[in-house]
Amino acid sequence: MIMRAVKRVQGEHNPKPRLPITYQVLGRICNSLRAGVFSTFTDCMLETACTVAFFGFLRCGEFTVSKHFDSTVNLSVTDVEILNSYAILHLKTSKTDPFRKGVSIQLHKSYHTICPFSAIKKYIAIRKGREASFCFSDPLFVKENGSALDRDFFIRSLRHVLDICGCNSSLYNGHSFRMVPVHRQDLLIFKIILSKLLVGGHQTVIVVIFVSPRTRFE
Repeated sequence: MIMRAVKRVQGEHNPKPRLPITYQVLGRICNSLRAGVFSTFTDCMLETACTVAFFGFLRCGEFTVSKHFDSTVNLSVTDVEILNSYAILHLKTSKTDPFRKGVSIQLHKSYHTICPFSAIKKYIAIRKGREASFCFSDPLFVKENGSALDRDFFIRSLRHVLDICGCNSSLYNGHSFRMVPVHRQDLLIFKIILSKLLVGGHQTVIVVIFVSPRTRFE
């Protein structure tokens, strides 16, 4: 362990380069899924997962499961609150929430073809319509067979779609949704972290605001 640490400090270990999922790449992913890659439901689920992960700056492990679904840790349908113009995603655990008090992420309506609010609203409506035993304690993202979306399936599916888009899928991984490129001329995304002291603990609220290129501040 000590030798590995020394090698990292000395630069002997050259990590494989990783690319971020940009807005343009996300658009190509969504367009490919809308054209049809897997089943109709899987395409919708993956588009929603990718869109929510992008606008919510989520880690792959925050919306997928490693092996088995645990309702006390993993995202459930009940962790999504749909309001008039935005949705609230409640993360039970996060690396930015060491005390596990919960993190709330607001996903606002963007009025664009790629919109996290519209995507999550449509996806949940489809879930309710196709599952006779639909339950709010069920996993938020599920595969065709109803099992929770696991990391391996998501990464494998994402890379398949990236290959279809003409991207080098080996340069992307689950953290590509959190990586923000230095220059973003197509849009601006402001991630504002607000902290409030509440009775009995500390809660973190993350607000994600989408600003289109044509938006001007008065």
